[in-house]
Amino acid sequence: MNATAERLTGESFEERRGAPLDEVFRVRPVSPPTPFPSEGPTSGQLPAGLLGHTALLERKDGQIVAIRHATGIAGGNEGAPERAGKLVVFRDANVEQLLSLQIARQARYDALTGLLNRHAFAERIEQALGSSRERGVRHALVYFDLDRFRLVNTTCGHDAGDDLLQWVATRLHEIMGPQDAAGRIGGDEFVILLHGRDTLDAEQIVRKLQRTLHEFRFGWQKKTFPVEASMGLVPFGGEFHRAAEVLAAADQACRLAKDSGRGRLQIYMNDDQDMARSRRAMQWVASIQRHLADGRLRLFAQEINALPPTKRRGLHFEVLVRVVGDEGQLESPVGIIQAAEDSRMMDEIDRYVVQRTLATLGALPKEHLKHLHTCAINLSALSLLREGLLDFLVEQLGKYKVPATKICFEITETAAFANLQEVLWMMQELGAMGCRFAIDDFGSGHASYGYLESLPVDYVKIDGMFVRSMLDSPLHRAIVESVQRIGGMLGIETVAESVETQPMADMLSNMGIHYAQGWLYGKPKPIADVLATLATPDGK
Repeated sequence: MNATAERLTGESFEERRGAPLDEVFRVRPVSPPTPFPSEGPTSGQLPAGLLGHTALLERKDGQIVAIRHATGIAGGNEGAPERAGKLVVFRDANVEQLLSLQIARQARYDALTGLLNRHAFAERIEQALGSSRERGVRHALVYFDLDRFRLVNTTCGHDAGDDLLQWVATRLHEIMGPQDAAGRIGGDEFVILLHGRDTLDAEQIVRKLQRTLHEFRFGWQKKTFPVEASMGLVPFGGEFHRAAEVLAAADQACRLAKDSGRGRLQIYMNDDQDMARSRRAMQWVASIQRHLADGRLRLFAQEINALPPTKRRGLHFEVLVRVVGDEGQLESPVGIIQAAEDSRMMDEIDRYVVQRTLATLGALPKEHLKHLHTCAINLSALSLLREGLLDFLVEQLGKYKVPATKICFEITETAAFANLQEVLWMMQELGAMGCRFAIDDFGSGHASYGYLESLPVDYVKIDGMFVRSMLDSPLHRAIVESVQRIGGMLGIETVAESVETQPMADMLSNMGIHYAQGWLYGKPKPIADVLATLATPDGK
């Protein structure tokens, strides 16, 4: 290193003698990618004009310097090639060029992680597709997001989330080859282009990355979080025509991986039945969006009745939805709900229902609202995973001035216990405002009563499968009784679903079940009809 090199790098030759080159010459890529310092001429001659190549050099103190550079082989000869070394020639660039380089970099790279942004990454996929068409080269695309990123962000703040994202970006650089590329295309969404890799090689790389993430524990201010990622892998070549198609396929595979459990890998195959189902579901996306935009999801309500009826404390109901068909007829929501779950849009339907329900309640006269005991609104598993749910619920409650004490959020057993930490945090925050919570379909999953004890739950809704058959099945009757007993010990009220006959209601009342819901008391009605009963003093 000469004096100019020491000045530009901020490093001392005496202090850094023998250090690896890339520790002293920390070069950030610009567009087009710069062959420095790992690539360059392989002869001892430096071609004229090569100093026109540019790069951003990070000094020891963290400042960025624009440089022009070239590399070559210095020393050595045919008789002693082992004595050859790399010669790096560079000089300072002007301020205008530094600004232009920074602008060029910002247009292509994510500012937080230094990875390619969505636009630049799509260009790399297009280049890979070109090599597939011209030379038959196969590649692989990996698409993944972090399964618990939202929990880190909400618990520890965005600084912690940024730190985790930067750590992941560093791990990606470690596994990438010289022709590979990595990008950050969303909040916690990452992509890797594995150039010239077959499916087996790509899978081995992805498995290694998954192990690295799984073994890591992210720590922040005495809190520790596991880190896992659901990953989709797409081997591709000439069968795809555009970068958007490859990204969509990888996104589908990632969604299927997440649906099958956290920390999974799903490899995309064109003839895969799950993939075909996913593609069909994607065709529903536009239809679902039209239904929401056109108001074709109508709010219905089904009353929840006290046992015995003399213990009634006011109107208590669950919000349901019905679909307005093409001919104006009301239809079951099963089809659109299934499609929304498959296309991961269920959270949009949840938010639509929350917004419309609270708007409807907020428009009621205050005297009528006094007679409302509980309005139960369902939240899906996907909503629980989406960042911003808590802020949305708090904002909507405030916007429509609905007392939080009137609202109960229902979460299925499987969703609650699969996302225990997130659900607990949300329950604590909303519970402090007065909201209540119910665990729906209890008994249908694999929950333990120990989990139930860990959540601040107000109601447990016993799965209708057990209620419908309890008159004939001693086992199912015992299950219903056990839920009631455990609920009583924990101070949790119980609700029996699918109550269809008076003998069922009598048995449940004798067991001590607090509430019953089902066709015995009436089918779901338009929510306006149910709320009209609030005009009477007893809410009937």
